[in-house]
Amino acid sequence: MKELEVPFFSVIVPVYNKGPHIKRSINSILNQSFRNFEIIIINDGSTDNSLEEILKFKDYRIRLFHRIKPGPGASPARNLGISQAKGEWIAFLDADDEWFPYHLERAYELISHFPDVYIISCGWQIKLKDQIAENAFFKRYKKYKLMKINLTFYLNSCLMREAPICTSVALIKRSSPICKDLFPQVIKRGEDLFAWLKMLCFHKEMAWSNYIGAIYHTDSVNMLTQKAPAPYELFRGNLINHLTIYLNEKERILFKKYINYLKKEVLIIKLWVEIREPMKKYLGMYTDIIFRVLIKLIKLIPTSIIVKFIK
Repeated sequence: MKELEVPFFSVIVPVYNKGPHIKRSINSILNQSFRNFEIIIINDGSTDNSLEEILKFKDYRIRLFHRIKPGPGASPARNLGISQAKGEWIAFLDADDEWFPYHLERAYELISHFPDVYIISCGWQIKLKDQIAENAFFKRYKKYKLMKINLTFYLNSCLMREAPICTSVALIKRSSPICKDLFPQVIKRGEDLFAWLKMLCFHKEMAWSNYIGAIYHTDSVNMLTQKAPAPYELFRGNLINHLTIYLNEKERILFKKYINYLKKEVLIIKLWVEIREPMKKYLGMYTDIIFRVLIKLIKLIPTSIIVKFIK
């Protein structure tokens, strides 16, 4: 990309205390085979050496913005990045993840094949220490090169724990009517899940390609750990239910089923965080067996009762 050229992609990277990893993430963007992009880095009030590491890069495509007060969550930073984006399409990369060099090139090919879509994604790898795995949706559908995913397909895949999208492989078209403030700023967890769900509810479909675009690092600092809270806030007020205004009656039935599933998943996370470790002190090696039985029982409990436990 020449200095005065309008970028095709705007890559948004929110950064909060990711000093050990931000260099890796930025380099993975700069090493892209597709060159027409800008990088929008939002320093979200970092108190470590993140800013120092960012300033070492002198590439003219990097635009740096600062938020003095961090959070809550990454939503305000991502929304700020969206408001400053110049590209036709907006890509997201978490500061502790990284892209493969061909990611934007393959994304461009997917967009060219489906010019009418507003959200796209691909496969990704999950890395935990020395172990690497492909995400479940990719493993099931990697024999298909390019495909459209409608809302029904999306929700059913999520119900099978096979979501076709995560933040570091998500790209959205900037001209989408719901692009502004896409990420809800009233919650700290689950804001990305909400954003992609909102895009699918509104636009009804997305496009997907069978390549691995990113590595999702689960062992980095500040990652969601066993001590982190579950995304309870998704179900407070009318945040999630508000999305039903975009749905027809048939879609609402499946949507409700998915939301009930999410509520039970949140309770399982809550129990894992708050109960599993204390249980180990008394039950030792039997803890995981008992916990698996507990999870099966939770799935049989009516959602109306589940809600009382996640408030």
